Amino acid sequence: MSFDFLSIGQSLYYGIVIGALYGVAASGLSLIFGVMRFLNLSHGALIIAGAFASYWIFNLLKIDPFLAIPLSMAVVFIIGLLLYLGIFGRFAKFAVEPRIRNSLLVGFALLVALDNLMVLLFTADERSVTTAYSGQVFQLFGLRLSYAGLIGLALSILFIVALNLFLNKTFFGKSIRATSQDYETASIMGINVWRTYMISFAIGAAMAAVAGTILSTNYAFTPSIGQPWTIKSLIVLVLAGVGNVGGVLYAGLLLGVVEAMSVYIIGAPYKEVVGLVLFILVILFRQGGLFVKKAGGS
Repeated sequence: MSFDFLSIGQSLYYGIVIGALYGVAASGLSLIFGVMRFLNLSHGALIIAGAFASYWIFNLLKIDPFLAIPLSMAVVFIIGLLLYLGIFGRFAKFAVEPRIRNSLLVGFALLVALDNLMVLLFTADERSVTTAYSGQVFQLFGLRLSYAGLIGLALSILFIVALNLFLNKTFFGKSIRATSQDYETASIMGINVWRTYMISFAIGAAMAAVAGTILSTNYAFTPSIGQPWTIKSLIVLVLAGVGNVGGVLYAGLLLGVVEAMSVYIIGAPYKEVVGLVLFILVILFRQGGLFVKKAGGS
């Protein structure tokens, strides 16, 4: 088999761009599971909700989608608050195993319901956000690098780093970490666990809006792709280590590059299979994830 190094480099670029998007898509899911042990399978629908928020803000208010990310995050943050107050907050008093089981079942039902609600509201038509720089590229060593892809890559890294700094450097972030480690002790020490859970869930939803905005500017989307994005987020969650928010960028990049190279080597029809095989191998041989230290945590 002969290798075209230019094609390999182009595939790696695509893999890095989509991999960073996988990372930011999984960051909110990882935060929610790490803090509350809620396995929210409706996370993909929240990503698509963020994509639609970006689409309508751009078309109605004429605000660049990347500049409008705070608005998209605010919209999905409120949706997250409503989902927690109306549904997921009821599981907070359960033990860990019932939390996971019930949140998984309810999350799957919400995924289907929200997908259908978006079809009802926005139709099943394929959409994308087309800006003045959409489709524009520049060449570097023969590689075609899109402006939208590079901006999306930079923003994905920026928001993941910002989330980790928030969790590690701010008072409320440290409250979130303390609650995730031992909510009973955190409560005794004066932390409002219920409020911490509620805001953590909403922040996780808001991070889904970041992924949705970047998705809408680089790829076409429909309401029905919420399920595939939930699966991608779960794969990254497992690769990074469950609840390891700091590892989602590396895990997302790994998944993106592996998928991109599989397209180059064995063809596009097998791309999804390769990601799932990687997921299974980690489950079998490295249950703690690839980016968690064996002793002492992430």
